[in-house]
Amino acid sequence: MLKVMIVEDEQPTLEMMNMLVDQNKHLSVVGSFSNPIEALDQFPLLQPDVVFLDVEMPDMTGMRLAEKLIQTNENIQIVFTTAFEQYAVDAFKVNAVDYLVKFVTPEDIERVSARLIKNHEQLTKIKSLEESKGASIRCFGTFEIRGTDGSVIKWPTRKTEELFAYFLLHVNQVISKWRLMELFWPNHKHATTNLHTTISRMKKVLRDNQLPIQVEKVNEGYLFDLQNIECDLEAFKNYFSTNKKVAKENLAESEKTFRLYKGSLFELKDYIWSIGLERELAERYTYLTEQLVNYYVEKKMLEHAEETMKLYLTMYPLHEEMNVKLFKLYASRCGYKEQLKDHYTKYVKLLKEELDVEPSDEVKKYASFE
Repeated sequence: MLKVMIVEDEQPTLEMMNMLVDQNKHLSVVGSFSNPIEALDQFPLLQPDVVFLDVEMPDMTGMRLAEKLIQTNENIQIVFTTAFEQYAVDAFKVNAVDYLVKFVTPEDIERVSARLIKNHEQLTKIKSLEESKGASIRCFGTFEIRGTDGSVIKWPTRKTEELFAYFLLHVNQVISKWRLMELFWPNHKHATTNLHTTISRMKKVLRDNQLPIQVEKVNEGYLFDLQNIECDLEAFKNYFSTNKKVAKENLAESEKTFRLYKGSLFELKDYIWSIGLERELAERYTYLTEQLVNYYVEKKMLEHAEETMKLYLTMYPLHEEMNVKLFKLYASRCGYKEQLKDHYTKYVKLLKEELDVEPSDEVKKYASFE
C-alpha cells in the first residue's frame, strides 16, 4: 500500500480527496494539509510515496512545492489536481505522474493508482539492485557470502551460518519453525529460544552488511527472500526449471549455467540435510554437460566439446561415461592420437591409485593407439 500526502487549500475539496484516496485499497493517507508551507515541513517526517497537489494555492504554488519536494526526494510521485487544464504542460515539466481535473472521481483515483503502483514497483526493484550491487552468494565448491562492499561476511556462530544455508535451499517458501527446531535442535528443551536467537543473529548480520535479504515470520514459520542478490545456487536451479534441452536459443544461458558449478554444494561444510540435494545438483550438472557436448559435436564445434568435458573431469575425474566420451572424441579426430594416449594413461593410473581397479572393457577399447 502506498503512503499518500494531500495538499489542497480548499477545505471541502481536501476532505473529499481524503475520502476518495482512503477508499482505494492501494492507497493510504498519512497526511493532509491546506497550507503548502506546513506540508513541506512535514514531508521528511511522513515520507510519503505519493503527493496529490493542488496547482493554485496561496503562499506557494503547487508547481513550486513540487520542485521543493523533488529536491528532498527525487523518487516522489506527484499527481496534480486543478480546475484549470492549461496547467497540464507545466505539470509534466516537473515529471508529474498524472494530472487530474476537478472534480476528481473514484474512477480517476483508481486509474492513477494503477500507474502509481507500477512506478513504485519499478523504483523498488531499481533500489534493490543498487543496494545489492557487489553482494553475492557462492554455494558451489565453497560457501561464501559477500557484502555490498565485496568483503566476506563472518557469522557469529556456525549454527547461524548453517541455518542461513538451509534457507538458501528454500527461497520463497514458508519453512515451519517446528521443522527447523527438529532439524537443528532435536529434543532440546530450549529449541524455541535457540531458534529465535539464531534468527535474530542472522538478521543482524544481514543488516550490518546492508544485504536486502528478507527473513519474515509467517504464521508458524519463516519466509526467506533473496531479493536481487546474486546467488549461484538459485541461478542454477532456475535454469533447470525452464530449460530441458540445450539449443541455439538458450546456448548462452546454458554455457553460463555450466560455469556456475565449481564443485559440490557447500563443499567442506558437511551439512547432513544437504546430501540429497547435493547429489541431485551433481546429476543435473552431468546432464547439462552431456547436453552441451552433444550440441557442440552436432554443430562440429569439437574444441568446445573437448574443453567442456575436460572442465567437467577436473571435478569428477573418475566419471567413466564422460571419460569414454572424451576418448571417442579424440579417436574420431585426425592428429589427436597423442591426446588420446595421454588421457587414457592418466585415467587408468587414477583408477588404480584411487579405487585399485582395472579399467572396464568399454575403456580398454581405447588402449590401442595404432
